[in-house]
Amino acid sequence: MSSILDDQLRLMALKQYGLIKSIKTPDISEEDLRLILKNTENKTIKQLAAEKLLKKTNLYTVDLELILKSTENETIKQLATEKLQYLNSHPRLGVAGAIARANRLGRFHSESTKD
Repeated sequence: MSSILDDQLRLMALKQYGLIKSIKTPDISEEDLRLILKNTENKTIKQLAAEKLLKKTNLYTVDLELILKSTENETIKQLATEKLQYLNSHPRLGVAGAIARANRLGRFHSESTKD
């Protein structure tokens, strides 16, 4: 429940700042880009958010499927499809890779906080 409220508050803040202006901000989070993609009807804004999200290096299958579902731009769809095919053909980059990265980060965190 609080997650839904958090999303609604973040989306309201993004809208108040301006969605296009928010998307063009260099440090916009992937979570905010996903939120914009899911909750706007404006095709231009969806396209900008999809383009920005595709430039991120750590995309997951869910992100790419959201982009494919949300945009009508053929170039963006083609790029998302290629990345999705690449992820599917290299399973170590998918869930197993995410688990390995999380374990590595957890180990790093526990070692750095021993003192």
